[in-house]
Order: sequence, then structure tokens, then C-alpha cells
Amino acid sequence: MRSSAEVFNDHLARRTAGDIEADLKHNYAPDVVLLCEHGPMTGWAAVRQSAEQLAKQLPEASFEYRAKHVEGEYALLFWRADSPKARAEHGVDSFVIRDGRIVMQSVYYALRKK
Repeated sequence: MRSSAEVFNDHLARRTAGDIEADLKHNYAPDVVLLCEHGPMTGWAAVRQSAEQLAKQLPEASFEYRAKHVEGEYALLFWRADSPKARAEHGVDSFVIRDGRIVMQSVYYALRKK
């Protein structure tokens, strides 16, 4: 079984490559809980919806991962992104990773339009 760090790093690599479907299949539990400003959502469809929303808000974005931390089954990512349309600042995602799968993710970022 993969460690939390392996799952976390694979998730980031697949997202950077723009491969959401492979990310879901390899790294997320089918019943993952996603917590964000819209409230709790569950399942791969929720993760797809969140990724699509971010892509609409930040088209052609470049992402910077400012800090990555993994401790046991928990991971934390500090990030920011810049696109021609907007900038995301103070991005923070937290994860719970169990049995080689992300079972919970929370997402927060402050969007600044250009």
C-alpha cells in the first residue's frame, strides 16, 4: 500500500499534468468528502466539479506550491495560482489519506480578479 506522502505527491503530479480522471482513479476514495465554501460534497463528481470551477476561475493558470506537509494520514498544501483572468492567493488544501486513498479534502483560496 502507498504511503500518505506517495498518494499526496502523486495527486499533485497528476493535477499539474491536468489529468483529473487518473488522479481520481489512483488517489481518491469513491466516497471522498470534499469540504469547501459551498458546503460538504461527496464522491468523485464533487471533486470534478471543484476542479472545473477552479479551471473556470483561473484559466491557463500557473500554480505554485508554497509548502507541503505530511504527517501520518494528514497532509496540508499551501498554494497560489496566477492566470490571465485572476489570481488565487492564500490557497490551503488539507487532506486525510487512508488505505492509499484521499478520503477527505478541504479547499480554500482567495480569488482576486485582474
